[in-house]
Amino acid sequence: METCLECKKPTETVIDKCTGDTICTECSLVISDHYIDDSQEWRTFTNDDNSDRDPNRVGGPTNTLLKSGGIGTIIDKGRENTSSVSKTNLYELCRTQNLVRNTEDELIEKACREIKRISEGLGLISSVKFRACEIVSKFDGDNSKRLRREKHLNALCAAAVSTACRELKLSRTLKEISLVAGGVDLKDINKACRIIRRLVGSDQDELAPSSAAPQVIINTGELVSRFCSKLDISVRETKAIREAVEKAENFDIRRNPKTVLAAVIFMICQLSQTRKRPIREIAVAAEVAESTIKNAANDMYPYASKIIPSWYASEEDINKRLGGTIGSWDAARLTA
Repeated sequence: METCLECKKPTETVIDKCTGDTICTECSLVISDHYIDDSQEWRTFTNDDNSDRDPNRVGGPTNTLLKSGGIGTIIDKGRENTSSVSKTNLYELCRTQNLVRNTEDELIEKACREIKRISEGLGLISSVKFRACEIVSKFDGDNSKRLRREKHLNALCAAAVSTACRELKLSRTLKEISLVAGGVDLKDINKACRIIRRLVGSDQDELAPSSAAPQVIINTGELVSRFCSKLDISVRETKAIREAVEKAENFDIRRNPKTVLAAVIFMICQLSQTRKRPIREIAVAAEVAESTIKNAANDMYPYASKIIPSWYASEEDINKRLGGTIGSWDAARLTA
């Protein structure tokens, strides 16, 4: 309550935020003007058709990955100079800004946009994208020269996404990332991965010199859901494949995890009562050569009855159906 000079007593007042006036509710006298609001500055922007209901915005959040926080001033020349600054002074301000601007932040912002594009193409979660951007943000100072060339930038972004996936235990192969990253060569991504490992490893050594960086081993079971989804395999068959892959780890099968999974998918599909998938489709989904899948299935056949769940297929069915297929492969190989 404030004292009204007209009413000569304390009265209730209201503040007109449009004009900044403090008004008495009894006699409507303007007690004071130019009220300063010290609360948060919210501005409301609405469309002409009033379809956007009260979208309050105060600008984007600060970017903790950038030295400047992502907050900066851009001086635009503009086509029509409507300001009080002369054209000569405006060009001088633009030239000065170009001299003092932070090019490292611009490179990192560009890399973060590329990482966002790759992550969306692979359908990755936001935590992977943030971790990849965090890795790229370490390329400052002398390391920023690696981001200046477009080829190196794309390779480092792809390698950062791959490193983030491995740290968060998500299965994404370099070939998948390479395809989404605009066809970056696998050799360049591998080279960039080694650079990132050295950079991230040195940071971890500074924090904990006595401990080495942990190596993340991706379990084959993580690939089951994705490959089975590509092949449109039923829930029952997916469950059998998952159990078979887990049991296969107990045997001495000296094959790549992806190859083991592809061979298990092939064997389960051969035993399927509904729909059999040709080996060509499995090879495309698992990114493994057909001949490699055949050789792996041949090596795993002696353990098939112990690997494949008994509730899915009996030992007799396994020997009958898989034995004939794999036996025909051996016969064809001998004749060749």
